[in-house]
Amino acid sequence: MKLNRFIVISAVIIIALGVLSLALGCAKPAENITAPVSDIPKQQMVQINPLMPQNRVVQSDNGTASVRGMAGKLVFMSGTNDAEGPQLYTSNVDGTNFVRLTKNKTGGERFPKWSPDGNQVIFSSDMDGNQKIYVINADGSQQVSLTDEKSNNWLPCWSTDGKKIAFVSDRDNKDQIYVMNADGSQQTNISNNAYSDSDPSWSPDGSKITFISDRDGNTQIYSMNTDGSNQLRISNNKYADLFPVWSPDGKKIAFQSSVDSDFFQIYVMEADGTGRTQLTNMTADNKYPAWSPDGTRIVFYSKRDCPNDNGEIYIMNADGSNQVRITRTGCTDTGIASWK
Repeated sequence: MKLNRFIVISAVIIIALGVLSLALGCAKPAENITAPVSDIPKQQMVQINPLMPQNRVVQSDNGTASVRGMAGKLVFMSGTNDAEGPQLYTSNVDGTNFVRLTKNKTGGERFPKWSPDGNQVIFSSDMDGNQKIYVINADGSQQVSLTDEKSNNWLPCWSTDGKKIAFVSDRDNKDQIYVMNADGSQQTNISNNAYSDSDPSWSPDGSKITFISDRDGNTQIYSMNTDGSNQLRISNNKYADLFPVWSPDGKKIAFQSSVDSDFFQIYVMEADGTGRTQLTNMTADNKYPAWSPDGTRIVFYSKRDCPNDNGEIYIMNADGSNQVRITRTGCTDTGIASWK
């Protein structure tokens, strides 16, 4: 009987081992769960942008790493397609920390400029009908109008010491350069001629203002003393030169021009008009240059990546190299930046 019990137990063990062996033999080996390199998505970042759904994922620009963490702050307009019109925003230089500055329900805000101390922003807006000049604190508080609504006033810029503001006004039935105190008092026409003058920019030493004029038949860049005297032509081209801005050391002037192209490109020249050098060369508009505080870089507006004729903000070295896209707002016309 013991022998029979042993035989039965042995048979059961043999059958169990056979079933287990069969199961192991039929099992598939574990698959390699590592995706091919080509299937791994590119690095992404989530950017909280008031113009986009809050959780929209935006592909990061590979070149942005070259300016990540760069010192300073940008202020700019964005959102032409927004129902409230373009508003002002601030961000870090690399495009992060995108924050809305103005919250006006009508019109649109344009051409912002940081004050020399970085505590205020001056800009123009048609929120009350005509273009007027406003100033607002850097945190978005205390928005104040500096000009009245009886004429159009726009393109403001600060003097180096922050005590005066140059701007454009059509109150004399043509565009002229005016200067006023920072509180809006004592508004004076300083270009004061029969032609159209616009786009003022104050020199770093506070002694001159560059501007554009069509007085010689084609819109070119001129300079004058801050009281309007000694008006001299600087550029000399058959195409329009616009939006001149002084470098922080006062040695160079950046501007936009359509020379040899159907599109505006960014140029730089010496303060006396010599040494004209083209910095961008794209089959799209590149406009509204502004210098970094240390003069090593230029922030500008470009339509190169936007199919809808709007643009985004880019930064490049002062010699035109390393052109990097900074904002990615879905081509809602983001640009005309100022850097502090």
